[in-house]
Amino acid sequence: MRLSVQTAGGPAHTLTAGVIARLHKELLDPRTYGRIAYLLLALPLGVAEFTFLVTALSLGVGLAVTLIGIPILIGSVYAWRWLAGMERQLVGALSGAEIPRPYRPVPEGASTWKRLHSQLADPATWKDLAFLLLQLPLGIVSFTLAVTVLSVGLGALTLPLWFWAVSDGVDAGTFVVDTLPEALPIALLGGVVLWIGIPALGALGRLYVSYAEVLLGTNADPELTAQVSDLRDARSRIIAAADAERRRIERDLHDGAQQRLVALALTLRVAEQRAAAGDPEAGELVRQAGDEAGLALTELRDLARGIHPAILTNRGLRAALEDLAARATVPVEVAAAPEGRLADPVEATAYFVVSECLANVGKHAGATSATVDVTVGDGRLIVTVSDDGAGGADLAAGSGLQGLQDRVGALDGSLEVESPAGGGTRVAATIPLVVPEPAADYPHAVRSRFLPDDEAAARQSERVRRLRIRCAVFGVAGLVLIAVWAFTGASTFWPIWPLLGLGLVAGLDAWRVLAAPPPRESDLGPDDSPDSARAFLRRRRLVLDAGALGIVNLTLIGLWLAAGAGYFWPAWPLLGSAVAVVLKALPWLPAARRRLLDQAS
Repeated sequence: MRLSVQTAGGPAHTLTAGVIARLHKELLDPRTYGRIAYLLLALPLGVAEFTFLVTALSLGVGLAVTLIGIPILIGSVYAWRWLAGMERQLVGALSGAEIPRPYRPVPEGASTWKRLHSQLADPATWKDLAFLLLQLPLGIVSFTLAVTVLSVGLGALTLPLWFWAVSDGVDAGTFVVDTLPEALPIALLGGVVLWIGIPALGALGRLYVSYAEVLLGTNADPELTAQVSDLRDARSRIIAAADAERRRIERDLHDGAQQRLVALALTLRVAEQRAAAGDPEAGELVRQAGDEAGLALTELRDLARGIHPAILTNRGLRAALEDLAARATVPVEVAAAPEGRLADPVEATAYFVVSECLANVGKHAGATSATVDVTVGDGRLIVTVSDDGAGGADLAAGSGLQGLQDRVGALDGSLEVESPAGGGTRVAATIPLVVPEPAADYPHAVRSRFLPDDEAAARQSERVRRLRIRCAVFGVAGLVLIAVWAFTGASTFWPIWPLLGLGLVAGLDAWRVLAAPPPRESDLGPDDSPDSARAFLRRRRLVLDAGALGIVNLTLIGLWLAAGAGYFWPAWPLLGSAVAVVLKALPWLPAARRRLLDQAS
């Protein structure tokens, strides 16, 4: 007999084995050392990029009043996009994470002004700038941690090889190492530090790469991506349905009305010849021609009804539904239908839903009766078509029901199908009565920026919550820098430089969130016109730009103070900022700028 023995601590042993296996995997992965190399390179890259950007931007803003600074600022935009591209290549080479270019495509043949405007309007350009400015403070943290772990681990691991070279022994904190037996345990401890520290640095590098992917790459909203995918599929189906409908119309015209009209023309010619010859049968031919004309007219009316029924336009939805029920191949009861008129797109969509459903009942369901119920409630039109047929209809099978779903979805409606096998079919379409469309006196691009007050408040609350998280991260990074300075005992307070950079980024971020909440509909006031909306947005942008320039100039004054407070060079960017704000506040400048861009394009 075989007895199974349960070892004690099984789950804990499994967890420990898993951790050890993960550490070994990270130690043997070449990408781990590539990420560590990027952590070490972040500081020198951050120093170079931060120095260049602060110098170029401050110089460009300071000399903007003389117009010399404008090409400097334009060149800075191209330069920091090139630096961001270099960072993407470096991240891909060291970590294996390919970051695609996130920039919007520039139209072919666009002028220089159009290209510059496209780059400045691209959010990816400003995300590049944010990454490059944050590279210095984050690079200091990553470089310090990487150097500390590697130097301590490697120094302790190799201590038996070089301790003898120090005449008074190696100070290990609480004791001095001057013999080989004392150095061996330290070497073992150094191996443990590297065994744990290298994978930890690899995880830190993976986090840094993920942060780089967020700012340097594209940020696709999953929900928006799903909506775009659905719209793309619906567009393809609508195009295919339109092509099929066009071919049906051509076929019906060729096989039906066209053939009858050709026969009508031939009959009239024969009647004309016989009437000229005095043949008494000419009258019979004329009567046949009249019958052919009547049939051709009927076919043309049926064809036009399939495009858009005249009865729906002239008499409304109820009369059109009753006409459909009267022409159906099975008995149809119109249980309910609205008496009044609805919006044209709503009536047309409801009509074609009922028409397609009754056509399916006659062709596929094998039903003996059907019921149409159209009611209005809660701002929606609910269209229900049910039958007692065989059932088994599937919305995902690509039938005509898919086209109905696309038609209803175009009005932000929904379509549901219940069709159990042998239990009949019930199709229910819900269509909003209010068709979403821009107001008649508003350009859609301007009007759509103003949100309902509740939605604007909820969006602003979420923006403030994310701002607090970012400020907390900046604060922790600043405390880490101050702690490193305190532990190293440096005489010069060097953290002032990365702290100024962190303060600049945090200040601009906070000003953008707090000073520019989402525009609300109540901000428009009683004068609900396009001009007042544009004026509000222009004043808002002026305040936002003036505050951002103020924060930048405060940072420059901080740099001047940290550098020793000699010659007051920030006076030039202060003067340039004041002139830029005054020029932007002039009422004629936006119109002149639009004319200049139109002429340039």
